[in-house]
Amino acid sequence: MVCGNCGAQLRDDSKFCMNCGQPVAISAQSYVQQGQTGQQSAQTGQFGQQPVHQTVQAQGQPGQQSVQAGLFGQQSGQYGQTGQFGQQSGQFGQTGQFGQQTGTSGQYTQQAGAYVGSQQISGGGPVGGGNGPIVEQKQTFVVRKLPIIVIIIMTIGLTISAFFMDDSSMTLAAAVSSVPGIVLLFLIYKLDNIEPEPVGLLIKLFLCGGLIATTAAMIIELVLDGFINIFFSQSTILYCFAEAFILAAATEELCKYTILKFLTWKHPAFNYRFDGVVYSTAVAIGFEVIENLLYLVDSTAGTAFTRAAFPGHCIFGIYMGYYYGQAKTLELNGDKKGASAMRKKGVITAILIHGFYDFVCFIGEIPESDIAQVLIMLGLVLLMVVLNVTAYKNIKKFAYEDKPV
Repeated sequence: MVCGNCGAQLRDDSKFCMNCGQPVAISAQSYVQQGQTGQQSAQTGQFGQQPVHQTVQAQGQPGQQSVQAGLFGQQSGQYGQTGQFGQQSGQFGQTGQFGQQTGTSGQYTQQAGAYVGSQQISGGGPVGGGNGPIVEQKQTFVVRKLPIIVIIIMTIGLTISAFFMDDSSMTLAAAVSSVPGIVLLFLIYKLDNIEPEPVGLLIKLFLCGGLIATTAAMIIELVLDGFINIFFSQSTILYCFAEAFILAAATEELCKYTILKFLTWKHPAFNYRFDGVVYSTAVAIGFEVIENLLYLVDSTAGTAFTRAAFPGHCIFGIYMGYYYGQAKTLELNGDKKGASAMRKKGVITAILIHGFYDFVCFIGEIPESDIAQVLIMLGLVLLMVVLNVTAYKNIKKFAYEDKPV
């Protein structure tokens, strides 16, 4: 066997040339030297239909040297499994068959689907930039699922921490309740990689959501709470339902939606569907940060950890924003009724998810049995995990499918 680069004589089991250091490949020359030169007669049935040039340019080999071999077949540079020439193309496997096409690195491998240098080859197919399928190296299961695993761990960890952090510093509690929302807003902003939104607009949405929407919701909730207490007895299922879906969910989502539509619907930067998600979550996270801080006024530090475990307003905002972006497309296409219906769908979806979560929280206070409360708490944690993971998957999907309105 000789080196395809410098022509030095090599041992049959050599992996590198001792003269030039080039990795040794199973080349056409090795087949020639081993007596497999294609000189067998057509009676063996191993040859193709047409003779081709005796000199084939092996583009994938170092220096683009030509290989002298009596190559026969329909296509040049093809070897059968016995080292002879056949009609099939693109063969390159563990027995050292060569494919029709070669990569530019000039290196072959006996393992299918491996990487050679900077070139990628597919199992049983062409080498390098050929016409065959390219097999991409997939990430391991742990790497692909790492964000979801982190979300699950953080959700459960923060929930458990809430039981032990009641006496901790309120400064720490304020940070725990505020920082996650700001981090989420930054991450969502980075997902909008086609055309990032104006930072000034996002700051305005964040502040208006936190100051105006929160203040308006508090005033409306004070009025509604009086009516709910008149019509429903406390600590009943109907009372919890009214508190969750009407007092909290409907009021807060409508206040956030009002700010969202007023500031963004006619804004020239609103030109991609995913922009709706970015705008909606900016308002929602501003609302959530201020609301979390207000909760700390009348509660313990442990409350901050519970609320940090589930960034509910951000999650509700993701779904509202998705339909908000779809609505923009419908209106620009002349379907104003469809756009209005799509915006309503977004608000209703956010209200239903928000209301259901709050309802589970409220009914946990009804049973006097410790066992029942523990079971409801476990169900609530499971609900938080499911909503967090689902929101993560959906926002990645929405960002991937982003297109102009």
